[in-house]
Amino acid sequence: MNGLQKNADIALFANAAFILLIGFSLYYINLATTEGQIIIHFLGGQGADFLGEKYDALHMLFVGTIITGLNACIAGILYNKNLVLARITSTITAFMALLIVIAISCIIIVN
Repeated sequence: MNGLQKNADIALFANAAFILLIGFSLYYINLATTEGQIIIHFLGGQGADFLGEKYDALHMLFVGTIITGLNACIAGILYNKNLVLARITSTITAFMALLIVIAISCIIIVN
């Protein structure tokens, strides 16, 4: 049972890494050749309120990758001490990766 629980945590972190890989693929396909400024934040009815470079979207993905790696290390340390905190960390990390890819997708759609 203990090994099965650890595999579930590993699967959640692998899921987060796979989601971020999808985000990097979306970035490469849609934004890598974009020149000039892109819309980073958009308010409906008011228009664009934050412009940036294509590298700002790439930075979001790199920060997500770093956070996923750090959280995987933290969950590995917490696993033997508190299984619930390790599971919460892995679940929140997978959700955070999904939110980052949704944000990148919205940036791609607006631009």
